[in-house]
Amino acid sequence: MRKLIITMLLLAMAGVAALTVSAQNEDVDTGPTSTIDYFAVLCEDRAVLEFSGTMQAGFDIYYQIFSGAGGTGEPLTGLRRVAVSGAYSVSEVVTYTGGTLAAGAIGSAYVAIARTNNANDTIFSDFADDLQDGCREPSAPPATGAEVNGVTPDGTTTDSTDTPRGDVFEGRFVSTGTSAILSPFGGFLNPNYIPPEKPLIQIGARDQFVMPRQETPGLVFAECRDYPVAEPGIIYDTDNTIVFWSWFTFTRPQMLNHIENVNYSVTYYQVLPLPNPIRSEIRLIGDRYWVFYYSVLGNLLPGDYYIEYKVDWDEPHFDGLSNYGPGTENPELFSGCFFRVLPNPEGRSVSHNTWPYQALND
Repeated sequence: MRKLIITMLLLAMAGVAALTVSAQNEDVDTGPTSTIDYFAVLCEDRAVLEFSGTMQAGFDIYYQIFSGAGGTGEPLTGLRRVAVSGAYSVSEVVTYTGGTLAAGAIGSAYVAIARTNNANDTIFSDFADDLQDGCREPSAPPATGAEVNGVTPDGTTTDSTDTPRGDVFEGRFVSTGTSAILSPFGGFLNPNYIPPEKPLIQIGARDQFVMPRQETPGLVFAECRDYPVAEPGIIYDTDNTIVFWSWFTFTRPQMLNHIENVNYSVTYYQVLPLPNPIRSEIRLIGDRYWVFYYSVLGNLLPGDYYIEYKVDWDEPHFDGLSNYGPGTENPELFSGCFFRVLPNPEGRSVSHNTWPYQALND
């Protein structure tokens, strides 16, 4: 068993997130902090973990159990995320899926604080060893934990990634591999696109970004500025341009609460709302309930377009992971997406939708 307290402080330095590690939180007034106090008991067929502290918005706890000390041996569980915010005190009992831990053996728990939508973007991580000498029951309230597909503590990417929610990565270009952004029409947005990595700091000339022609041309995620995999790429005036956004919850009542209280403002350059937005029916996809919103813009005139995305709620909303709306740590969310429409290379004559230019002149 092991107990550790550590405090993280994020500082803005030249547009880059910096990390200060301290054993205490005294006389710190330069920015928000996240703290974690964790306690792990590794049993024969399960692990009992307790976490407490404070967590700033946009970060969560991640952990994984291994059969050897210091993260060696076989993974007994997948990588899991525990969603916490503000002051928290939670526990989770996780059953092993990769074997058992014999009496007298030493296993370990990988524990980290990382971005809500990117387990590899950590501000703290450690391994806690424990001798398998019995079990115990948790004393803190149960957490809302879930396995994270797509990443492991060594940075390996697998078949899918965690689902986007809308966090702004403070200007950092985060590559998550194959897209996990669901399309309102089935499948995924840009399903096989892997964004190029960009370093946080680069000396000398930057490599030129080559705009891709995506597999779903014209399908634009309204929050694309925050998700490199959502890069709209090359869009021609012959493409049917559709702007969409979405929301997920873990129960149907949570989704009904979202629909009843949500206010979306999705606009062209903060001026014009998207025309005739459509909301899908509630869909159960995997273990989550989804609703999609989209606006069909059709064949747009060549030019530059910027869509601003803003969402707030009339009353507090809980999606199964985090709280949103008045009085919560997420009162509203902002994002957006820039894309450019080019003349089609075949020179075909197109009947263009003159939105938004016609609307601006009315």
